[in-house]
Amino acid sequence: MKHPNKTYLFFLSFIEGGSVMACELIGAKLLAPYFGTSLYVWAAALALTLGGLTTGYFLGGRLSKRYVGSYSLLYWVLVIAGLLLIIMPFTSDWIMRQTINFSLEMGAIFSLLIFMLPPLVFMGMVSPILINLLTKEVSSAGNSAGNVYAISTLGGILFTFLMGFYVIPNFGLVLPAVITGIGLLFFPLLSLLRLKTKQVAIPLLLIPLFSVASIIPNNPYTDEYKILYQSEGILGQVKVVDHPSYDITENERLGRALIVNNTLQTYVGLEDDLQYSIWSWANYFPTAASVFPKGSKVLLLGLGGGTIVKQLDRLGFETDVVEIDRRIWEVSVDYFNLDPNTSITIDDARHFVKITKKKYDIIIFDTFLSEAVPEHLVTLEGFEDAKKILNPGGMVMINFYGYIKGERGKAARSVYKTLEASGFKTDILATPGEEATRNLIFLGALEEKDFYNTSYNEPNFEKIENLYDHFVDYREINTKDAYILSDKKPILAKLYNKAARAWKKNYNAYYHKYFVKK
Repeated sequence: MKHPNKTYLFFLSFIEGGSVMACELIGAKLLAPYFGTSLYVWAAALALTLGGLTTGYFLGGRLSKRYVGSYSLLYWVLVIAGLLLIIMPFTSDWIMRQTINFSLEMGAIFSLLIFMLPPLVFMGMVSPILINLLTKEVSSAGNSAGNVYAISTLGGILFTFLMGFYVIPNFGLVLPAVITGIGLLFFPLLSLLRLKTKQVAIPLLLIPLFSVASIIPNNPYTDEYKILYQSEGILGQVKVVDHPSYDITENERLGRALIVNNTLQTYVGLEDDLQYSIWSWANYFPTAASVFPKGSKVLLLGLGGGTIVKQLDRLGFETDVVEIDRRIWEVSVDYFNLDPNTSITIDDARHFVKITKKKYDIIIFDTFLSEAVPEHLVTLEGFEDAKKILNPGGMVMINFYGYIKGERGKAARSVYKTLEASGFKTDILATPGEEATRNLIFLGALEEKDFYNTSYNEPNFEKIENLYDHFVDYREINTKDAYILSDKKPILAKLYNKAARAWKKNYNAYYHKYFVKK
């Protein structure tokens, strides 16, 4: 049989390089509902991608030395890599259910070791085998290696943009994994058929099976958990779900939830026409904000389902919203009855704060997920940027974890210490409940505020008559071991790791307890 030309081999290198990056992005995003999208998750994904490729480079070099000039070796390596990529989303969910009780770091690492590392090992084997096939003389080895790695890397760059900006946000994770896997093995499979290799029947039977499975909806949830919307994107997995409020309210009301990476972000009552939150803690934000008069200008960083926007509207405030993920804006309008005329900018919050020419009376930071806080927003430099766009007497409000004591509370104590160092007169408002289930709301004002002068009420909750009853006694806040957070030393993720782990574990346990089919 006539051997393929260089162009065909370079084409396979291009597809392999693109598939590597697709595998890494899909693998990291598959982790999100179980382990979040924190720095630890991305560090694990990057490290294991490099580990898989390193192992593949070594094994590929050894095999290319043993099977010199073997084109069938190249084809089979690509076929196996493609098959492993195709099955990755089907095995990952089961694997992560077994590792969910591990720590955040170990759970992510062990899960990726099992479902993401194997295809990357086989992809890593491709380049040294290709170099061996392309090298006819010793003097041309360097040129062959340079061409293979350059073309492979070019494929990786293009696939990264394509997957990150278009494919994953529009088609999720399962179908892209299957299509990329098929793309990786399709041409090598044709080449094996031309070589009349009998074993090629195995992948030919498996491909249709997983292709069909990728488009069949997989719903592991009970009928009480009604998914109205689901997609993957910049924040990870976003879902809109109607489900009862087990353990959240006494009367187990039916609510609509915005769920990001398996973490409840917004929860509103269906019988209230989606206007009011089911969570009692949500009443504390507008109550604290009501010390400002009608017509005050507010910048809300982080939209969620739009509950806070509606509350600010009831107070008569003029609100601008900054949201980094366009999907959140779309679902808040489509599923949570947010006014589509709300002033919303799709941007990173810190970037918007730096470039806006407007001034505000209140800046609300409602950007944290249970597993990740955008730490660049709550640094000394971030607060200095915020002060520049605050009117005299203005205030910042920051939604945060409920932990304030011990090791888990070090992150909150560091935010408090950083606010104080920035010149804000800071109070901490704690919503009802234990540390593990409550929220903290930092109130950093440029001038002292009289929080006796509050006026806000929603139909489902008793009016908060004295907000000071819910303030944390500053004498109990020991900041000796806390840090002043800085852009130059991003350590907040490390500080809140234990708190994030606890919150993520609690949410996963909650949904598994009530809504996953047994």
